[in-house]
Amino acid sequence: MQILFFTVFTLIVTHYVGFGLLVLIASLIFRKKHKTSLDKLPTVSFIVAAYNEEKVIREKIENDLLLDYPKDKIELIIVSDGSNDKTPEIVSSYANSGVVSLHKPERGGKTAALNRAIALAKNEILVFSDANSMFQKDAIRKLVAHFADDSIGGVCGQKTVLNNKERKASLGDNLYWKYESRLKQAESHLGSIPTADGEIFAMRKSLYKEVDAKIINDDQVITLNILKQGKRVIYEKNAISYEEASISLKDDFNVKARMVYGGIQIMSLFKEELNPFKSWFGLQFFFHKTLRYFMWVLLILIFFSNLILVNQHTFFKLFFSLQVAFYLLAIIGGILGKLGKVPTLFYIPNYYCTVNIAAFKGYLFFRKQSKGVDVWKKAKR
Repeated sequence: MQILFFTVFTLIVTHYVGFGLLVLIASLIFRKKHKTSLDKLPTVSFIVAAYNEEKVIREKIENDLLLDYPKDKIELIIVSDGSNDKTPEIVSSYANSGVVSLHKPERGGKTAALNRAIALAKNEILVFSDANSMFQKDAIRKLVAHFADDSIGGVCGQKTVLNNKERKASLGDNLYWKYESRLKQAESHLGSIPTADGEIFAMRKSLYKEVDAKIINDDQVITLNILKQGKRVIYEKNAISYEEASISLKDDFNVKARMVYGGIQIMSLFKEELNPFKSWFGLQFFFHKTLRYFMWVLLILIFFSNLILVNQHTFFKLFFSLQVAFYLLAIIGGILGKLGKVPTLFYIPNYYCTVNIAAFKGYLFFRKQSKGVDVWKKAKR
């Protein structure tokens, strides 16, 4: 039981602390370099999949049209398949500004929508974004500068979640994405990041392989397909997108459950590529992503193994007391959340537990191979 406890303890500490420190130190010593240049700007196809996004799509289009990039070198394609609100109408109203609107009544999912848009894209570089993700003006220039080096197949920018006290997922998501940014920057210096973020991601169109429409996390598959072709996928922290967090932790819960479902789906399809015993990338993915998807298992194991060992040593008593206190704070945070604003002391434990319960739900989605409405519950804007 002690072996089980300390094995799980080591995995948890390595995931949250050890791996990040190791990657950070290694990136300072073994940093891979590549050339960047803006002497010759490539042509860009900017693609947005928008399902029932009438509340934000106008702001998104206006943001895209103001990007600092030559107008004759960029096309904006917005695909709104399945939308039954005013999204297609709003997008079509920008036809005179060069915005290409793709819409059909049938809803095939985001991945199918991207496949359809990419098949019609004319330019060298594909840039992906979401309807609620706004770009800083120089974001595309920052992304495409790296394609001056032939070894670079994809470039992921920095996703930033805005602080907004009115949105309950704001603080937790903001902290999470700051951590992700630092970790991905270090991983990028060592070679490639484990997965790009679809909110702000650029790639060479020549490397795009059509993704199965059943895939949830299209950005993960695209990343792996690029790597399989011998190219790097790197991170550019100065190419920045920003968006609001989910209004409620319930909405955030649904999004995270879907992402974990998609992540486990990817693991089942790319077993060889993600084997931690066969490559550095597989090991990197294991400590960065796999442990995150299954942290709920580790938390259950460490709690009950600690409970069995509680009378064997003062350390086990103290550690168990800390666990109980943490979960009590989380429960109180959940209660306070229903009544109004939650102090940080209670919010962070509650947010953390909510994320891991969402991961468990994502695992159940995968086991049931859930489709459609249950998985794609849309967050309120």
